[in-house]
Amino acid sequence: MGKQLSLNIPEGCYEKAQMGLELLKSAVMELAKANPNGIGNADVAKYLGLQSDYGGGSKDYLSYSILGLLMKEGRLQRSPTGRRHIACGE
Repeated sequence: MGKQLSLNIPEGCYEKAQMGLELLKSAVMELAKANPNGIGNADVAKYLGLQSDYGGGSKDYLSYSILGLLMKEGRLQRSPTGRRHIACGE
């Protein structure tokens, strides 16, 4: 096993990240509610300006991760085809 590195976490850094995450999840939910037929990961990335600009092979994982968190929270569900995400009744 490799050597465990400790990181310095500036005060308030975690809280800022969590506030930002809540804002992102809220924006995705608004988009999903406005589109009752569902939204795809590409829709979220494109229309909310979350497209990856990373030089590697991975694309749009931020939007995909947000969709996954919302599904885990029970706020989104996959469409019958599994290609879109639909807002659950609130």
